[in-house]
Amino acid sequence: MNKKVIQYAFMIVLLFSTHAAVAQFTVTGTVTDAESEEPLIGVNIFHKASQKGTTTNIDGEFSLELPGDTAVLRVTYVGYITQKVEVSSSNNQLSISLAPDIANLEEVVVTGLASTVKRENLANAVTSVSAEELVGASPKQTLSSTLYGKIPGANVSSNSGAPGGGISVKLRGVTTINGSSEPLYIVDGVYLNNDAIANGSNAVTEAAAGGSSSNQDNPVNRVADLNPDEIKSIEVLKGASAAAIYGQRASGGVVIITTKRGSGGKAQFSATQSIGFTTIQKKLGQRQFTEATADSAFGPKGKALFNEAKANDRFLDYEELMYGQEGVLSKTQVSSSFGNESTSIYVSGMLQNDEGIIETTGYEKQSIRANLDHQFTEKFNVSVSSNYIHSESRRGLTGNDNTGTTFGVSMVATPNFVDLRPQNGVYPAHPFNTANQLQTRDLFSNVEDVNRILTSVKAEYDILQADGNYLTLQFQGGVDFFSQNNKLIFPSDLQFERISAQPGTLVETNTNNLNTNTSLMLVHTYSLSEDMTLVSQGGYTSFNNDQNTISTVGRGILGTQTNVDQTVSITNNQNRVFQRDRGFFIQEELNYDDTYIATVGLRGDKSDRNGAVNKIFYYPKASFAWNISNMDFWDGDGPIDNLKFRTAYGQTGNLSTFGAKFTSLGPSNIGGLGGILITNTRGTDDIQPERQKELEAGFDISAWEGTANLSVTLYQKNISELLLQRELEPSTGFSFESFNGGGLRNRGIEASLDLTPVRSNNLNWNSTFNFSKNVSEVTDLSVPAFDVGGFGTSLGVYRIEEGKSATQIVGIDPVKDSNGNFSGEITTKKLGDGEPDFQLSWYNQLNILKNVDFSFMLHWKKGGDVINLTELLSDLNGTTADYDDTDLTFPDFVNEAGGITDDTKNGVKRASLLGVTTRQFVQDGSYLRMREIGLYYNVPSKTLEGISSVLRGIRFGVSATNLFTISPYRSYDPEVSNFGNQPIAQGIEVTPYPSTKQYYFHFNIDF
Repeated sequence: MNKKVIQYAFMIVLLFSTHAAVAQFTVTGTVTDAESEEPLIGVNIFHKASQKGTTTNIDGEFSLELPGDTAVLRVTYVGYITQKVEVSSSNNQLSISLAPDIANLEEVVVTGLASTVKRENLANAVTSVSAEELVGASPKQTLSSTLYGKIPGANVSSNSGAPGGGISVKLRGVTTINGSSEPLYIVDGVYLNNDAIANGSNAVTEAAAGGSSSNQDNPVNRVADLNPDEIKSIEVLKGASAAAIYGQRASGGVVIITTKRGSGGKAQFSATQSIGFTTIQKKLGQRQFTEATADSAFGPKGKALFNEAKANDRFLDYEELMYGQEGVLSKTQVSSSFGNESTSIYVSGMLQNDEGIIETTGYEKQSIRANLDHQFTEKFNVSVSSNYIHSESRRGLTGNDNTGTTFGVSMVATPNFVDLRPQNGVYPAHPFNTANQLQTRDLFSNVEDVNRILTSVKAEYDILQADGNYLTLQFQGGVDFFSQNNKLIFPSDLQFERISAQPGTLVETNTNNLNTNTSLMLVHTYSLSEDMTLVSQGGYTSFNNDQNTISTVGRGILGTQTNVDQTVSITNNQNRVFQRDRGFFIQEELNYDDTYIATVGLRGDKSDRNGAVNKIFYYPKASFAWNISNMDFWDGDGPIDNLKFRTAYGQTGNLSTFGAKFTSLGPSNIGGLGGILITNTRGTDDIQPERQKELEAGFDISAWEGTANLSVTLYQKNISELLLQRELEPSTGFSFESFNGGGLRNRGIEASLDLTPVRSNNLNWNSTFNFSKNVSEVTDLSVPAFDVGGFGTSLGVYRIEEGKSATQIVGIDPVKDSNGNFSGEITTKKLGDGEPDFQLSWYNQLNILKNVDFSFMLHWKKGGDVINLTELLSDLNGTTADYDDTDLTFPDFVNEAGGITDDTKNGVKRASLLGVTTRQFVQDGSYLRMREIGLYYNVPSKTLEGISSVLRGIRFGVSATNLFTISPYRSYDPEVSNFGNQPIAQGIEVTPYPSTKQYYFHFNIDF
């Protein structure tokens, strides 16, 4: 009986195997470019039902064995429109032509931890920036500065114009008041630390007074360490609906960075050299004194110094002396890509050396990257990314201070008839200030040295590969370690140090930071039919952060010693940050024939920054996209090629600041006995993340064969459980505590229009417009209105007030009676808003006669007020360039509240209104700026063949960054901010390092 069963079973297996052998056929063919008719290498040919596929070889040829008698093949290639081709055993010789995808609808976009989707099927507003767009027409010093104007809904601003200076990026408006507003950066799976760590100069400048020095020491965001030339693409998840899968760390949005990878085949090399110079973008000029004005502004001593300068014809331009250096810029980039069928490697190296417009300032960076991809088996592959960076920044000493020691504060107190230049190596004392800025510049040192290692590993194992059923296990781990050393040396010879009880100051700050993150994910793709696919995802994630900062201030330098331990007195401060996050996520995506795409997901997170460390906070997401142009009734005969409507909803969180849940302690020394005392801040044991809920909706439309593409998104973002601080009753024994309360709302619109006005053999012109507008409002506030950033209402300050904009600027102003006359009373009211009315950028790329590339970007920011305190300090010192002019008008104050007339000098008008109104300091920060412009020539291929058979390309050209700026703002730059790292108070300027413009010459060779 058993023998017969075995025989029957053997016959059945033989029958099915014979049938399978018969029901198979082989398809062969070639794939070419529809315009050039050149073969395309590496085109993907895929059969969805059997999960079988192949790629074209160097001649554009392919061969694929398929089951059954008929099949539908999907032919895809980056930058080209996907085709579906029906084949059969009798129709198995193919010649396929792919048309360029001008609209980029076939572009694959990274949207989450284990998610990618074609742009055609996106249900969220995700902005993609390619390598070509990122680098743009002209190189930038840091990655953040490459994003200006290229992301709708992004407000990018500079903290300082210093080389390698910090950049702040905010997506879709203000998302917090006291938390972090910067996006989460992920580089090849590594959760990048982007902290801005103070350099310690506050020990001398006392700029922060009772505030936080981290906002006023010109700190650099550490994303500046990345090399833009090594990046393949950037995906920006701007809203909660897209970023929800990242949970409690994604309220500021997510920036997913993918670096370049190698490709199989013969080794390819590329080398680029850029060299140029930088100059000040805008000079303010100086007041031209007379004997009378010198006497009026600086008294008898000023009069005497003026007459001495006049007798010797020695009037000095201090802007030229301080900011007049044409700093040399140099950047060298080399890269290579090589490999075989199973292994590909990409290596690159970079050397950058940028001098500043101030002598002794500059930025140097060296970077090396190695990316490896290896296919161990058909089912198992591993990718490794590694990057080492070393940078050295010398940013000088600029910005606000309360001791008169920074370059800018010294400058505004320096009339042109004073000579501060050294004589026989000896610097004279500044007669009207505590510091001689030329002496400080030449003798003091401010160096920031950073060593950084970024490494990630990604492993994929295909657990299941069957017809319409595909299961993959993914593991990803990342390490981000950096060591930052800041050393500032203020020699005892400096003017302001000589008057100190302990002359000479050394400041040394050392930070070690380690981020580690891991994720384990399962991705299951299941084809219910030829038209319907389900993609299920689930995974576990972990994140750890360990940061240790030790700052040492030594006063009283002994001789020429530069070691902190060789000073007379030493003060130490240590700040340690620990963070442990754990989370999980699940997501389900349904795709019906690329027509209906629905996604739902849930993220759960816990963190030891929360009061309840084991409590899981949940962040849901859902989205839906409807490609109407894929419907059966769409005939495609009209001008519209593709039309998609989309809507999405999601939630994200924002963790509290480290230590908010703990009552703070401080050291004490009573009677010589050391101890610890409770300070005035009480911990909150129930602190939890801010919660952001966002709903967005929009549409994408493509017309005239992709030559016109419009994307529009409307969004509303509500933030609840704001992280706030409140005062406590004295009877509690404490003064302050953090708590969750209040609400904030952002509403806005984003639009992107891509055009190809001309596409021909001799001219290709691509043009992109990016538009965004955001309006914020504080919807709920459980504490009285309070100020954030600024120096009091008399000078202008940002105020958080229920029912008002989160970025409103308030100041003092006289009250008028019912007859319109000034009553003599002073009130506090809104005088401006730091948020722009809108932003619009226009980016153009033109290829002329196939070998000439010309591109430029214009950026228009309309509105967005700035508090100009540089002009105030110049007025108070009597040195403002327009001090003696009379063209500035304050009609409400003529002969009334201010006691001024139309003939009163501008400087006197502004200064005399101090304490009466703040209007003169709150200024329009609108501008039109040529962000970048470049002209390049590509040597024709026929010419290269005559030179050498190994040459693949030679390219050279010229470019410029920030070539011109048109703005009504009356100082160096409306973008530069004294409080750049604060979520709210960005637009406040106090004698910054001026912004610059750069000019470059480039040479590139590929072989």
